[in-house]
Formats: sequence, structure tokens, C-alpha cells
Amino acid sequence: MEAWYAHIHGALNGRLDAQRALYEALAPRVLHTCKRYFVDEADAEDAMIRTMTQMFHQLATVREPKALPAWLRRTAVNECLMELRRRKAEWVELTDFPETGASATDALHDREALWALLRQLPDGYRTVFNMYALEGYSHADIAEQLGISEATSKSQLSRARQWLQRRLANFSLQ
Repeated sequence: MEAWYAHIHGALNGRLDAQRALYEALAPRVLHTCKRYFVDEADAEDAMIRTMTQMFHQLATVREPKALPAWLRRTAVNECLMELRRRKAEWVELTDFPETGASATDALHDREALWALLRQLPDGYRTVFNMYALEGYSHADIAEQLGISEATSKSQLSRARQWLQRRLANFSLQ
């Protein structure tokens, strides 16, 4: 059993120490999800805080406490998508891709470099790529969630893959 699980009962009873322990155990997971949607770390942290706030407001309604991490991930994704909609992220087709400026040496072996590369994707590409490749949404679900057509979702994913392939082709394997 994970450490966070033991703190749910105390958090529901208003114990601040249990609430803090629950937050400290689950917030890093939520932040990791949010970082996939935002370039700016402060934006990801804001989405994480809103997600964690929702968790505390709705904790009493969670029927299966073991499912809390999965519920938090879905809630974090939805929170990120709502923020992107609020910003009216543009779904543009880019033909001139900016250079990453990252050193190619060992980049494929460096998890942080790969996450940094994903964060450099244009907003539309990054959002669709995250939802499809990392979260497992279908193109129909993505289209519905983002208010775009399925064809746009497929196009954004294709262009995200092309963008990433161009960057990865520059990395040398050693």
C-alpha cells in the first residue's frame, strides 16, 4: 500500500498533518502531468494547485481511494485543457520549426532533455500529442475536448511527430 493511502482518513477528518502528507505525496505526480501541457513551469504549478484544491474539495466523494491517483491525473489533464481553452490556444500549422538549441550529445539518454524537447512543441501540437500518445485519448475524444475536428487532431499529431522526428534525427547515438 502506498504511503498516501494511509492519510486519506485523517485528511477527511480535517487533520492538517494528514492533508499535508497527502498533498506532498501526490502533488509531484500531478505536477509531472501538468508540465507536459505547459512550457512555463509556473503555469504547470498553477494547474497542479487547482487540481490539488479540487481533490481536497471532492475527497469525501471519492468512492475508491485506491483510484485517487488516476482520478487526479484525469482531473489535472482536464484542468490543463480548460486553461489552454481559456487562453484560446491557436491550432496553427507551422512550416518553419524553431531550433531547439539543445546539445545532441546524450540527449536521447537524458529523460529531462526529452521532456524539455516535448515542452518545446507548439501548444497545439503538444496538447494533442500529450492527449493521444501519453494519456491514451482517441482522436474523437480529443476533438470533443478541444472543440476541434478529428481531422485537425490527426493533423496536429502528425505534425507533432514530424517536428519531434526532425529534432531526434539530429541526435547522435553513442
